[in-house]
Amino acid sequence: LHRVDRRQRQMCIRDRYGALIVFGCEENPKESPRVKPELDILYQQIMDVAKRVGTVFQESKMNINVDEFLAKFKPAYMDLAFNWCKGATFSEILKGTDYFEGSIIRNFRRTEELARQLVMATKAIGNTELENKFAEVITKLKRDIIFAASLY
Repeated sequence: LHRVDRRQRQMCIRDRYGALIVFGCEENPKESPRVKPELDILYQQIMDVAKRVGTVFQESKMNINVDEFLAKFKPAYMDLAFNWCKGATFSEILKGTDYFEGSIIRNFRRTEELARQLVMATKAIGNTELENKFAEVITKLKRDIIFAASLY
């Protein structure tokens, strides 16, 4: 976990959000998305940590299939999240994908909720630096139509 914490300190907002969306994505895309090289490195780091966690679960006699556990971490929206945090508009994000608008909004909101939970968790353990970084992700994320109070 120390290595994860050190990596987290070095990540920029776009990377942090791109990493968080891997945990919130429940979509099963028709084809494997192409991930930019700079995001692929981040995704591989996430998968390395997830594999270690899955192995520890298994060694602890928890009933878990490591391959199924790893399959839950999907890079499908990483590129979209990265561009969103760079300031792209929703229409610009839609141009580069065939995902449904509602799916994108749902995954972005789910990831924002995860970021809020991480803010509370880091506050509870007294890690102000990490708390502020996750709060910064939320600030950068919550804008435009995706987080409008109502779409009707």
